[in-house]
Amino acid sequence: YPGVYPIHPFSTVITGLIQAGGVDTLGTLRKIKLKRSNKEYATLDFYSFLLNGEYSSSLQLRDQDVIVVPPRISTVTIDSSISRPGIYESLPNETVFDIIQFAGGLSFDASNTVSIRKLVPLSEREDGNVYDNRYFNYSNSKLIPVNTGDKIIVPRLFEELDQVEIIGQVKSPG
Repeated sequence: YPGVYPIHPFSTVITGLIQAGGVDTLGTLRKIKLKRSNKEYATLDFYSFLLNGEYSSSLQLRDQDVIVVPPRISTVTIDSSISRPGIYESLPNETVFDIIQFAGGLSFDASNTVSIRKLVPLSEREDGNVYDNRYFNYSNSKLIPVNTGDKIIVPRLFEELDQVEIIGQVKSPG
């Protein structure tokens, strides 16, 4: 809920955002700006706080400070064999590996193969081809950049069975 709020003298950017109702689904969590004296004083990446607990205690709010939450410009979906599947926000130069780390890393039953479905830029689309699907080894995930609209899938390992089934016109199928 944007507006002017009276705050406690020891309030921080985080407590100020909580007091205002939090960041909605359209707002960024990666580039929250603190303006002081009409100048950008600091930029906060909420992911470093939410995922690692890192927060600069020097970002205490003062009278006349303004917290600006710009719109989110990038979303990347990640699913399957990871700890926290969901929709994440990426910054320029972040890779598939970074998004997998945001999502809590690979689960115990994850495959070494990673799939990414990239949205083809409008200027490069031919014959209605909107998506480009690629598969690569997890060890190369630091080399693959992510863009808005990408969907990353880390498949689960197949369950292997050491048995043979006999069916058909036999006396004892099984």
